[in-house]
Amino acid sequence: MFNFAEKKQKIMKQKIISIFVLLLTFNALLSQTDSLIIYYYDNYPYAFDENNTVKGIEVDIIKEYTEWLKQKKNINVVVTYKSFKEFSSFYNGVKNGNAKVLGLGSVTINTEREKEVMFSSPYLNNTPVLITDGKVPTIKLKNATDVSKVLGGLNALVVNTSSHMKYMNAIKKDYVPALKISFTETQNSVLESITNDAKIFGYADIIAYWSFLKKNPNKFLKIQKIFNQPSESLGFIMPKSNVHTMLIHEFFESGFGFTSTKVYHQILEKYLGYEIIESVEIK
Repeated sequence: MFNFAEKKQKIMKQKIISIFVLLLTFNALLSQTDSLIIYYYDNYPYAFDENNTVKGIEVDIIKEYTEWLKQKKNINVVVTYKSFKEFSSFYNGVKNGNAKVLGLGSVTINTEREKEVMFSSPYLNNTPVLITDGKVPTIKLKNATDVSKVLGGLNALVVNTSSHMKYMNAIKKDYVPALKISFTETQNSVLESITNDAKIFGYADIIAYWSFLKKNPNKFLKIQKIFNQPSESLGFIMPKSNVHTMLIHEFFESGFGFTSTKVYHQILEKYLGYEIIESVEIK
């Protein structure tokens, strides 16, 4: 009897160990580890490096996305970041990237770019605004005479390959045929150039303009409101073959949508002021 009971106990222990091993194996099968390579255009307050830490509106949203993958899909993502100082290099890097690349670059969603890259759902609205030195007269009427009178003696500066290029080209075509247009790689350099030379003007996103003035409160710049563009939507970009496309759409669109959550508004409040949030948040 003693040997039989001992043998039975040993069998039970083996069964428990086997079940435990099966559970571990099952959990390992369910739990996946994946990689996500973040290309980001260094552009405050969207995504930027501060003391060797990547921060910003876009970065915080991606952190929420990776947490959602872990909680809802049981996917643990190892994230690596690669910084770009030039928008054109960033955009082309993402376009030609591998299946696990995701781009954060305050990129305007439009039909031309949709032919080249995949977009996430929108995470922010944007209004491109035309900026001049504060002493430049205000353009009151949108006709060739008035526009040429103000801008005719100035030079234009826009970010290379940005959506701002088509707006500036339209001004050149319709109002100032002799307009000289130069290119740069950052909106901050557009705004700095205007403050250093009253003969320069250019387009900037409303958030870029707001953040520049917050850092430079003594600078006198002006929005030529008559040339404000219609509100655009910004999205993350991915190569056409990206494996995260469906997942990130689900993240943004599940339930009432990520942009309806308290976390989304907390992220905006962390980086933006009350005077700008209402005009850029997705509602």
